Parts: sequence; C-alpha cells; structure tokens
Amino acid sequence: MFKEFASQSVGRRINLLFRLSMMHLRNEAKKIGIGSGDYTILFMLYIQDGMSQDELSKLMRVDKSYIARTVANMEKKGMVIRKPDPHEHRIKRVYLGKNAREAEPAFFDLAKKWHDNLIKDIPSDNLIVTLNGLDQMMKNAETALGLEEMTTKLNRKSI
Repeated sequence: MFKEFASQSVGRRINLLFRLSMMHLRNEAKKIGIGSGDYTILFMLYIQDGMSQDELSKLMRVDKSYIARTVANMEKKGMVIRKPDPHEHRIKRVYLGKNAREAEPAFFDLAKKWHDNLIKDIPSDNLIVTLNGLDQMMKNAETALGLEEMTTKLNRKSI
C-alpha cells in the first residue's frame, strides 16, 4: 500500500526536485561567487531590494535567526548592506551590495537556464496547468499550517 502511495506522492517529487535544484545551484552559484545559502535571499532582493530581515524570514518560511546569520555572512562578502529603517530603527533593511549588483546578470542567467531546463519538453498548456496546480498546493499547505498566504510581488501571479 505504501509503495503505491509513494510512487504517486507529490511531496516526494517536490522534495526530489528541490534537492536536484539545490545540487545544481550549489555548483553553478559557486562559479559566480554566490554561496548556496545566499541564493534565495539574493533572488528576493533582486525582485524587491530593501526588504526587512523579518519580511525575508516570512517569505522564505525560515526563522529570523537563520536570516540574521546568513545576511551577516553576506554582508561580510559585500553581497548585501544592512541599514536601519528610516522610520523604525528597530527594523533592519537589507539592500543589495556592490558584489551582488555585479553578479546580477550572471545570477539571472543561471536561474533562467535552470528554469528553461526544468520546463523543456512541457507543452505550454501543460505548463500553465502545472504552475496553477503548484500555486494551489502552496495555498493548501499554508492553510493547513495556519500561515498567511503569500500575496506579495514575489508570488508568481504578480511577477
């Protein structure tokens, strides 16, 4: 019974796809001076520079201490700059640093090539259905976990 379920499991497929993507990103990002932990934060900042550490934590669905440690390491490498919010000094905003700005074209190329690799041979009609299905799964997961739905610029429907 479990073998039949496992062969049809969406969660297993998503987990494997994530792991394969991370393997690829670790190897390729290293070539352009981006650490594997930096990838997601940079991706978000390239879309919306100046997010707070709290916003990054919520969007990435990780704890605040992870963001603080990762951003501190990225700051040492010149990838980001942290500044207090001009209106609320307890909030730290994260901005792209010189090294991240210089890496943006290569970073975009890396992300786009991987995306294109993942979707190759999927007809456009099927891709739309797949993306809508994934969006619904994320919404279902957020609801099941009691999390607020991510309805920001970083969500696929608004990009």
